[in-house]
Parts: sequence; structure tokens; C-alpha cells
Amino acid sequence: MFVRVFLNGEAQELPAPATIQTAVEHLGLSDRHLVAELNLEIFPRDAWEKKNLSDGDHLEFIGFVGGGSD
Repeated sequence: MFVRVFLNGEAQELPAPATIQTAVEHLGLSDRHLVAELNLEIFPRDAWEKKNLSDGDHLEFIGFVGGGSD
């Protein structure tokens, strides 16, 4: 059984039951500097393992990169 979701704009299938954390692992992302947006709602990192994904969900991961000018 699979959950069909859109991860960063691309259709993906994840083994059910799937959570935001499952999606992070599926994509091979480091969650250190990520924000998760599920269906236009931001979810804090401590909710990722608890928030189940449903068919048709849209999940975006936004990463932050530090830097500066010389």
C-alpha cells in the first residue's frame, strides 16, 4: 500500500503509512536546515514524525543556506 503525494512539486509514492519524516528520509535530505510546508501550512520539526500524509498532499521542503559577502 502506498500514499501518493507531491514532494517538491513531483508526484511520488511513499510506503503507507507515511509521515513528513518518512518523506525526508525518502528524499535523502538532511533535516538540519529544512522547513516543511504541507498543503500551504508550515509544520515544526517536532511534528514531522506525527503528521501522517494522505493521497494528494502537497509537501514542500525549503532549505536555508548561510552565507555572506566578502
